[in-house]
Amino acid sequence: MYWFAAIAMTIFSLLTACVSTPLPDAMKQVAERNRWELAHWGNQAIPYEDDGEAVILAFKDGKVSGQAGCNRYAAAITFGPKTGEVSVSHGITTRMACQPKRMEFEAAFIRAFEASTRYRLVGESLLFESAIAQPLEFYRRPPE
Repeated sequence: MYWFAAIAMTIFSLLTACVSTPLPDAMKQVAERNRWELAHWGNQAIPYEDDGEAVILAFKDGKVSGQAGCNRYAAAITFGPKTGEVSVSHGITTRMACQPKRMEFEAAFIRAFEASTRYRLVGESLLFESAIAQPLEFYRRPPE
């Protein structure tokens, strides 16, 4: 039985080592050093190429901006005050017309992102979590 407990503890340690919730100031620095592309969102189909622009966000000086699938998007963002907390507010978008499917995706994405109350890092992914939607999982991309 000892070996089973040792193996279980090793697996648990490896899994939890990949998940972190940086302090707000450290998270701000991690966010600002990269661009972030939406890669997973529950069972939502993420737009790419012919289906629409990739959702890519960049963070700088308390603001988030980027492509929301059809239109450009910008909002205020605050990491903290407590570790793991996030607040997104005052979102604005351009108003370009796109295919209805893409516009529906974009509206749902913006609602989910602006409802985010928690963040965490899992390996190379940044997750935003809310009470109204599945977590938004962004992969780290190099800055432009």
